[in-house]
Amino acid sequence: MPPSSDRSEKPDSVVHDLLGWRCEELRPDVRVIVNESEPALTPDVEQRVQTIWDDSRAHRPTLFNGRIFCMERITPDCIEGYWTEYRRALAQMADPTIFGDIPLHQLAVCGLLRCANGIILGRRHPSSLYLGGFWQSPPAGTVEMREEGQPLSLTDQILAEAEEELGLTSQDVSTGAPRLAVTHSRTAIVDIGIPLMTSLSFAVVREKWLSGANREYDQLTVITDDQIDNWRQRGDVLPTTRALLHTT
Repeated sequence: MPPSSDRSEKPDSVVHDLLGWRCEELRPDVRVIVNESEPALTPDVEQRVQTIWDDSRAHRPTLFNGRIFCMERITPDCIEGYWTEYRRALAQMADPTIFGDIPLHQLAVCGLLRCANGIILGRRHPSSLYLGGFWQSPPAGTVEMREEGQPLSLTDQILAEAEEELGLTSQDVSTGAPRLAVTHSRTAIVDIGIPLMTSLSFAVVREKWLSGANREYDQLTVITDDQIDNWRQRGDVLPTTRALLHTT
């Protein structure tokens, strides 16, 4: 999810609280509006953000301070926000109170991928910076500025994550319209749930994952429709995935 390839250490300050996540339905034609300016930080907050970033980089040198999208306002038909630095989001994950009453709402995309055999789930690598060891519906990841000056497309974002995390190209996968927005209780990250479909079998998807993807997940599995209710009751399945499974 975060723009980092180093899983060498997970800070004790990142606590995984799955209670109180909020789910909102979205309209299929939801628009994304990008504002040109971002909130300024006070000198004290800026210093705290930089200290957290420097400490994190000392443990994980490959952390990349890329541009990510943060939401300011969301309605069923509109998501409005701005681009900012990843180090701000990382600082909030470490200290949820750092921005006071106006936290960052880092935007992410989360797919629900149906293959020829059922729905694919992945277990996040146990050493991941955030939510390690939990099952979710891949692909999923932070909304990033991938090309300077290009308009923000949720479809492009989820397809890029599919290639990075599963080794699936845009020719392998078709996308549906966004269905819901789920806000994480502690970190204020907002997942945009998007259905995906592939005609490939799970065996082929798994082979592509093993040969051409990153290691965001240490396990993949496939569940049939008659197993969905059982998986929705599991405590090690992330709320966004449970909400998406409810829409099938």
